[in-house]
Amino acid sequence: MRGSRNKYGLGVAALVAAGVTAVCAAAAPAPLETIATVDVGAQSGMVLSAAGSIWSTDLALGRVVRIDPATNTVAHKTAFASRPFGIAYGAGSLWVADRSLNTLGRMDPRTGKVLKKIRIGYDTYGATFAAGSVWVTSELDGTVRRISPKKNKVTATIKAGITPNGVVYAFGSLWVADLGGSKLFKINVNTNKVVKRISLAKVDWITPSSDSLWVSSETGRVFRVNPATGSVTARVDVGANPLGSAWINGELWVPNIDDGTISIVDPARNEVRTTLAAGKGPLSIAAAAGDVWISVSDEGQVWRVRAVQ
Repeated sequence: MRGSRNKYGLGVAALVAAGVTAVCAAAAPAPLETIATVDVGAQSGMVLSAAGSIWSTDLALGRVVRIDPATNTVAHKTAFASRPFGIAYGAGSLWVADRSLNTLGRMDPRTGKVLKKIRIGYDTYGATFAAGSVWVTSELDGTVRRISPKKNKVTATIKAGITPNGVVYAFGSLWVADLGGSKLFKINVNTNKVVKRISLAKVDWITPSSDSLWVSSETGRVFRVNPATGSVTARVDVGANPLGSAWINGELWVPNIDDGTISIVDPARNEVRTTLAAGKGPLSIAAAAGDVWISVSDEGQVWRVRAVQ
């Protein structure tokens, strides 16, 4: 997630200079059917559905934001660190990692109170909860850290390439996308050991479906990976700098942060079914309350849209 425009990824001009073609629809993208637009702050971060609420962050003002899906309004904002980004839920707590400070916050999702601050290393990116632990990637030292919610401290530090970004638990293993090293790592959560390395160009985010891993790449495509063999079964061209995708009603919704679109991928054909306009800097997508929630980062908003477009 580097870039000229928004500090997230390779901008369109850079993609062209690198000789990479991002496939776009011939016609102008259709508009999203928006149900509500919720103002989060100056720059919204990842979006997560957990504990009956929608969660995002304000990267510019250092806040964690809870949205009530019943009213489509902000229920509360909690000041936290400097650039809160990676966000996960587990063990009855919300976990928020800051990109600038050496801090993982453990929060009470009911009150928004920060219960604990844990040292995790600098320049963190992705966060997830799995196998009874919080897992956070760090671009600074190329690691993924395992944090125990019982001890509120790091219990393992695993080398995972050069600049690991997305992290997810699926098919019995932890998976980490290394953007800088162009690798997808498979980690055994029982031994905290890397058991497989798969070469994939400029990978960033990972979304599992029932039979595959869908790995976003800053080359403007998504790789479909067989988790059992590690083989690439499809390469789907999407938009410029795809990021925090989500599985919605049997399809992959991919936010393309650098061209302001959403690509909806049909897994039966391994191609984009439709492309939708999504404001400035769509960053992350989550499913909740029968709808789709999109963090539109540069507009400081979270959009609620119809799941069928």
